[in-house]
Amino acid sequence: MDNPRHRGAEALLARQASRQRTEYVVNSILTAHQTESLEKVVRQVVRDELRNAALQLQTKLPGETDDGVRLSDLPGSLIHALEEL
Repeated sequence: MDNPRHRGAEALLARQASRQRTEYVVNSILTAHQTESLEKVVRQVVRDELRNAALQLQTKLPGETDDGVRLSDLPGSLIHALEEL
Protein backbone atom coordinates (compact mmCIF):
# COMPACT_ATOMS: atom_id res chain seq x y z
CA MET A 1 0.00 0.00 0.00
CA ASP A 2 2.72 2.47 -1.00
CA ASN A 3 0.38 4.19 -3.45
CA PRO A 4 -1.48 7.11 -1.81
CA ARG A 5 -4.46 6.54 -4.09
CA HIS A 6 -4.76 2.96 -2.84
CA ARG A 7 -4.62 4.11 0.77
CA GLY A 8 -7.29 6.71 0.04
CA ALA A 9 -9.51 4.13 -1.63
CA GLU A 10 -9.03 1.73 1.27
CA ALA A 11 -9.98 4.47 3.74
CA LEU A 12 -13.17 5.26 1.79
CA LEU A 13 -14.09 1.59 1.65
CA ALA A 14 -13.37 1.13 5.36
CA ARG A 15 -15.83 3.93 6.18
CA GLN A 16 -18.65 1.90 4.68
CA ALA A 17 -20.61 -0.53 6.79
CA SER A 18 -19.51 -4.09 6.01
CA ARG A 19 -22.89 -4.92 4.41
CA GLN A 20 -22.72 -1.86 2.15
CA ARG A 21 -19.19 -2.30 0.81
CA THR A 22 -20.15 -4.39 -2.21
CA GLU A 23 -22.83 -1.88 -3.21
CA TYR A 24 -20.34 0.97 -2.67
CA VAL A 25 -17.77 -0.66 -4.96
CA VAL A 26 -20.41 -1.40 -7.62
CA ASN A 27 -21.72 2.18 -7.50
CA SER A 28 -18.19 3.58 -7.68
CA ILE A 29 -17.31 1.48 -10.72
CA LEU A 30 -20.54 2.32 -12.54
CA THR A 31 -20.19 6.03 -11.73
CA ALA A 32 -16.61 6.05 -13.02
CA HIS A 33 -17.71 4.33 -16.22
CA GLN A 34 -20.60 6.75 -16.70
CA THR A 35 -18.25 9.69 -16.12
CA GLU A 36 -15.79 8.36 -18.71
CA SER A 37 -18.58 7.86 -21.23
CA LEU A 38 -19.96 11.33 -20.63
CA GLU A 39 -16.49 12.84 -20.94
CA LYS A 40 -15.97 11.11 -24.29
CA VAL A 41 -19.29 12.45 -25.58
CA VAL A 42 -18.50 16.00 -24.40
CA ARG A 43 -15.03 15.86 -25.97
CA GLN A 44 -16.48 14.70 -29.29
CA VAL A 45 -19.16 17.40 -29.27
CA VAL A 46 -16.60 20.10 -28.52
CA ARG A 47 -14.32 18.80 -31.30
CA ASP A 48 -17.21 18.73 -33.75
CA GLU A 49 -18.30 22.24 -32.84
CA LEU A 50 -14.77 23.61 -33.12
CA ARG A 51 -14.38 21.88 -36.48
CA ASN A 52 -17.72 23.30 -37.67
CA ALA A 53 -16.74 26.77 -36.49
CA ALA A 54 -13.45 26.53 -38.36
CA LEU A 55 -15.24 25.36 -41.51
CA GLN A 56 -17.73 28.22 -41.24
CA LEU A 57 -14.90 30.70 -40.92
CA GLN A 58 -13.23 29.25 -44.01
CA THR A 59 -16.40 29.33 -46.12
CA LYS A 60 -17.27 32.98 -45.39
CA LEU A 61 -17.21 35.21 -48.43
CA PRO A 62 -14.78 38.13 -48.36
CA GLY A 63 -16.44 41.18 -46.88
CA GLU A 64 -19.18 39.10 -45.26
CA THR A 65 -19.66 39.97 -41.62
CA ASP A 66 -20.83 37.85 -38.76
CA ASP A 67 -22.16 39.21 -35.51
CA GLY A 68 -21.40 35.91 -33.72
CA VAL A 69 -18.35 35.04 -31.70
CA ARG A 70 -15.33 33.96 -33.68
CA LEU A 71 -12.89 31.30 -32.55
CA SER A 72 -10.15 33.93 -32.56
CA ASP A 73 -12.26 36.04 -30.17
CA LEU A 74 -12.13 33.37 -27.47
CA PRO A 75 -9.51 33.84 -24.78
CA GLY A 76 -6.53 31.53 -25.10
CA SER A 77 -7.18 30.09 -21.66
CA LEU A 78 -10.61 28.83 -22.78
CA ILE A 79 -9.21 27.22 -25.91
CA HIS A 80 -6.44 25.54 -23.87
CA ALA A 81 -8.98 24.36 -21.31
CA LEU A 82 -11.03 22.77 -24.08
CA GLU A 83 -7.92 21.07 -25.47
CA GLU A 84 -7.16 19.59 -22.07
CA LEU A 85 -10.55 17.87 -22.01
